[in-house]
Amino acid sequence: MFIGHLAGAELLHDLVPGVPPIVSLIGVGFPDLLWGVTILTGIETAKMGTSPLQRDIEFTRYPYSHSLVLTNLIALIPAIGFGMAYGWMATLVFLLASISHWLLDVIVHRRDLPVLGFGPDIKVGFGLWRLSRTSFFVEYGIVVVATLVFEPPSKWLWILVAALVLHLINANSFFGFTKTNPMTTPRYAILAWVGFAALAVIFNFLI
Repeated sequence: MFIGHLAGAELLHDLVPGVPPIVSLIGVGFPDLLWGVTILTGIETAKMGTSPLQRDIEFTRYPYSHSLVLTNLIALIPAIGFGMAYGWMATLVFLLASISHWLLDVIVHRRDLPVLGFGPDIKVGFGLWRLSRTSFFVEYGIVVVATLVFEPPSKWLWILVAALVLHLINANSFFGFTKTNPMTTPRYAILAWVGFAALAVIFNFLI
């Protein structure tokens, strides 16, 4: 999931408006930003499918970046940094934003998301990505609902248009417009950085 994570940032900004939105926006992207680092350094592994569809990616090992427990223990490090800059509530907001990433990923991932990240682990996932086209609309729908609930009407148009544009950039992974997968694992890791950096910068001014 990519653009759907914006919903977590919108919820947290509505609940704690005194914390700058950039905190929750970076927080919701933290697991994928960390994943980019761990993939490029070989600490974690993933295998791209022959098709571009998201459902064909095998996330073979990613306990550091995508487990409920270990990932969010690691998230405490940047969370404390944001707390030092913006106050202790920013620490809580960042940590909750990171946790929201895992919770929303459970909807789309197959049963490959680790809970602990260590030891005899449990892996979960409802697997909505198996229904590629449906998952495209569900993910954007999550953003639409969050925007209508948590944002003032004066912001609806700009947020929903910007979210749709970013979502459409990733449309090939839902609809399979290309017969072969143009993505390698390193490219996908870099795309995660670029995507969540763009999300943080753009929506810092919109929400």
